[in-house]
Amino acid sequence: MKIIWSFLTVAGFVGAIIGALLPVIPGIPFLILAIYSLKKLSPSFHRWLSNTRLAKWLQERQPKLAKWLVG
Repeated sequence: MKIIWSFLTVAGFVGAIIGALLPVIPGIPFLILAIYSLKKLSPSFHRWLSNTRLAKWLQERQPKLAKWLVG
């Protein structure tokens, strides 16, 4: 199962980079995929991500998205 999450993480980051370079392809969904799959891959990353300022901002501004991504 870790192989699948690793592949999805790499694919998400590559897609996000391509989306940042090419205006035709949106990069945000790929970045969300990368963060979500990295959360599933590494529990220590999930703990770190939950304590960042970005996560706290998301929990205040977008509670449903933050619960899905970080929670």
